[in-house]
Amino acid sequence: EIRLFHNGKLIESDGYYKETAKTSDKMQLAQINSKTIYEDMRSVKIKGIGEISPIKSKTKGEQFEACKEVDAIAGENEISITAFNKDNTVQGYMQTVKFNSTIKQEDANLYILSIGIDQYRDNSVALKYAASDAKDIGEKLMRQSATLYKPQNIHYELLADNMATKANTISKINDLSKIIKPTDSFILFVAGHGILLQNQYYMLTSEYDGNVNEGTMISSNEIVEISKKIKSLSQLFIFDTCHAGGVDYIVSGLYDARMSVLAKKMGLHIYASANSKEQAMDGYQGNGLFTYTLLDGLNNNKNADKNKDNKISLTELGEYSKQTTTDISKKIGHAQTPLIINFGKDNTVYNLR
Repeated sequence: EIRLFHNGKLIESDGYYKETAKTSDKMQLAQINSKTIYEDMRSVKIKGIGEISPIKSKTKGEQFEACKEVDAIAGENEISITAFNKDNTVQGYMQTVKFNSTIKQEDANLYILSIGIDQYRDNSVALKYAASDAKDIGEKLMRQSATLYKPQNIHYELLADNMATKANTISKINDLSKIIKPTDSFILFVAGHGILLQNQYYMLTSEYDGNVNEGTMISSNEIVEISKKIKSLSQLFIFDTCHAGGVDYIVSGLYDARMSVLAKKMGLHIYASANSKEQAMDGYQGNGLFTYTLLDGLNNNKNADKNKDNKISLTELGEYSKQTTTDISKKIGHAQTPLIINFGKDNTVYNLR
């Protein structure tokens, strides 16, 4: 595989990611029976077996040539490339070229895509607060981001319940990928059911009818594809689902310590409401537990301002929500420890008022 980076952000690869190398020719995918749903958790138990074929890398031989168009940012740009062996276990020496662009710097935009699913095609697995979580988070982010962006530069879209199909989600991502620039910021919020199978995280889409297949879920592989497609150098992904920490397996393989030296202008941040083995609570004071703590951190909360600079950064919001979720879950006797992944540049979410 060959991977191409712009200012530390992955923009091109085969999609032959870390954990696909761990699977056999076909990945076992367990189907889900709706009777196994927990009433208060955004979780499903595994029952039955199905199959999905993993993504495979194409052999490139001793030499390989390709062309990729990159949207430059004003000032210095870095383009880096590295190659891996057939098994994706050995990385070659990374080559980097730098150039300065005279392109005029435009005002930055913020794009928020919020997805929440209470009602699935199989209505016996309905949740209570996922759709309202998506709406509440989206609206709160809009209000608070007005401390950083012009009103006309804040863009928010909500996909809830039957609108949150896989086709609609992918279509919306494709639409956004055509307009989002590297200098813009992108936030994706997801609340609903999530599962973990063979180190791969999957979020279920609203078409779920009692059995899981490729058409009713979005995998962590596909989440990485979303990140690659969106050109923004500042990205935040929030998953308030069970086992959301499973995204760490794939992200850690793509963005490791060797890449940190390139990430001076790029920031990829992931908030997962529970680790890969935990369930996320669907009900706490009108929201999912993790969403409740995020809303608290977004509510002009000085306790989240760790360095006391009157700004709440992505790192600060994540750590505040993680600690608050852990504290509350212990008090109510429910084990839930969010996973917060911060890679590269930290950015401000909002200014305290």
